[in-house]
Amino acid sequence: MNKLKIAKLSPTPLLIVLAAGALLGVPLRVWELCNCVDSATGLWATKDVTVILLYIICCIVFAIAFFFSFFSGVMTKPKFKEEKDLLLGVCGGIFTLTLLIDSILLVTKFIALITNYTTDANGKLSYYLTSSGGLAMALASLFGILATSYLGFISFSAITGVDNYSKKRLLGLTPVLWAMFRLVIHFTNPINYRNVSQLFLEIMMLCFAMIFFMSFARISSEINEGTSMKLLWFSGVSAALLAFICALAPFLLVITGKGELIPNAYPMRYCDLGLALFITSFLFTVTPLTNEVGEN
Repeated sequence: MNKLKIAKLSPTPLLIVLAAGALLGVPLRVWELCNCVDSATGLWATKDVTVILLYIICCIVFAIAFFFSFFSGVMTKPKFKEEKDLLLGVCGGIFTLTLLIDSILLVTKFIALITNYTTDANGKLSYYLTSSGGLAMALASLFGILATSYLGFISFSAITGVDNYSKKRLLGLTPVLWAMFRLVIHFTNPINYRNVSQLFLEIMMLCFAMIFFMSFARISSEINEGTSMKLLWFSGVSAALLAFICALAPFLLVITGKGELIPNAYPMRYCDLGLALFITSFLFTVTPLTNEVGEN
């Protein structure tokens, strides 16, 4: 693939592609929530052309992100400058706060599961927690809370211009584990499989988020930065697009007084909107650094 690199191809246009995908995809998702999805069950009440259009838009953005990321001739070894970045600091702070709230809510759900436990579940608490998704829920909340510490360091570093996170390699894995165990929750709850209106989008979002945070951790730790930067751009654009679709659409319903249309099975998760803002701001931050590498 190195021989197929395009010398002047920059990943910078991917930010425009991401914006265009969100501007097209979010309204389609709002329409689906208002007209195609049963708000009580989360199931499709009806399917129209918007379903196919939304998937087509996502696939087009994924394909463009892959091409620009892996065939760019200016994206080699990145070096993040220790400079103040208010945009990244604010977006990182929003993600930190919303992730903390979401993790605390998961703790309350886990406590409710423990409260409902009876010896009828084969008499084993471990079986009950595994089959009900309680174990994955507990781990997702644990690593979510730990991830807020890492994200807090990133936000503080961006605001002050002093690196406080690159040496914290173990903490750098906590966002990956948070996304992984949140993904596992979907697979331990069989009821969710019927809610196809949102399930596939969330699963894909979490998969791309795992790749993004793994690439982020490797780059900040200076481990195989070249390949990781390609993965970071591809997965970042893909995860951000899906996060905007999954979170911004219901958020628009909430602020317009139509929150009752959001399916109970998939309530508004503000951490997904925080995730989209954090990834987008980070890609915006590394864009000039990526281009400078190609010019040297």
